[in-house]
Parts: sequence; structure tokens; C-alpha cells
Amino acid sequence: MTPLAVDVAILLPATARSVLEQLNAGCVPTPGGFRFDTTHHPHITLGQHFVDADAVDAVRADLTPLLSRHVPLEIAVTGGRRGRTAHVAVVAPTPDLQRLHEQVVGVLADHEVPGTAEAFQSDDSPARDADVRWVSRFRLDSSFGHFDPHITIGIGPGPVTVPPPWRFTATEVGLCRLGRFCTCRDPLTRWTL
Repeated sequence: MTPLAVDVAILLPATARSVLEQLNAGCVPTPGGFRFDTTHHPHITLGQHFVDADAVDAVRADLTPLLSRHVPLEIAVTGGRRGRTAHVAVVAPTPDLQRLHEQVVGVLADHEVPGTAEAFQSDDSPARDADVRWVSRFRLDSSFGHFDPHITIGIGPGPVTVPPPWRFTATEVGLCRLGRFCTCRDPLTRWTL
């Protein structure tokens, strides 16, 4: 068994992505930080898990009925905050977003396997121990009643000023590899809502 660290994530439309890329460019990255580019995608995580690389087709098959019939989601970014290591744009929780998160985590629970740093996409800096712990415990510590929808802007000292509240319509979800700082990396598959 070869585990992969994956993120089922809402991928941002071009206009929202552009805003987040500009905010990310304003971060002074710490060593090993990241810039949004063609392999680092701004996103809203629905579920992060370790899955068996040989089971990716089964994961895709189990997610497709849920995601292929889901309607687009209206997303409201309400501000920003600084966490332990990251600057984030806060996303207003909604019943539709919460329900989709819970459904995704429910599907992925059947596919979870133990994982290590080697499960992450690491063509740059390797995953940290904190990344492995985060993904290992996502379903227990960051899901359901603990779900905190947000868009990670970047890593590094602050401040980062998030524009006044703004909205966008999310129409795409990806099953993506995870990288250092649990960044959303290369999509393995995409669904249109």
C-alpha cells in the first residue's frame, strides 16, 4: 500500500483566484512557504485524508455521484485572520457548504489509511510533521462541528489585508494532492458543480 495525502477542495474561479494570488504575493514567505502558481491552488478544503494510491479510482467513483449532481455554491469571504502559521481568508459557513463537507468526509472515511510525509507531493520542500498530524486527524479534529471553512492565503509574518467582504460562485471541486503546509497541489480529478 502506498498512501497519498489528498484534499477534496473547492477550486476558486478565475476572479476569486486572482484576488487570492495578489494577497499571497503580499506575504513575506518563511523558508518553505509557498506562492500560488500552476501547482499551488487557492481553495476551500472539504476534506483532507490519506488514501491508498491504488484506491484513487474507487475514491473518484464514490465521490462522483455526490459532486456531479451538486449545484454551484455561493461563497462569502467575510474577512481575514492569522493562525499559528498561516494567513487565511474567512469563509462564511452556510448549511449547503457544511452539508457538502460532511458528505465528502463521510465518503472518504471508508478510504482512510495511515500516512507519512512521503504521502505528500514534495517537488519542493517536504511535508512537515505538523502536516502529517493535521491530515491524520482531520476527520476527528477539523470536521463536522469543528469545520472551519477558509482559504489559506500564505505563510509568513503579517499583516495581510483581506478586501472588504466579497462573494463568488464556486463551480468546481477537485481531488488534489496535498503538499507542504497542506497546500492544494496537482488535481487528480475535477468535477463541475
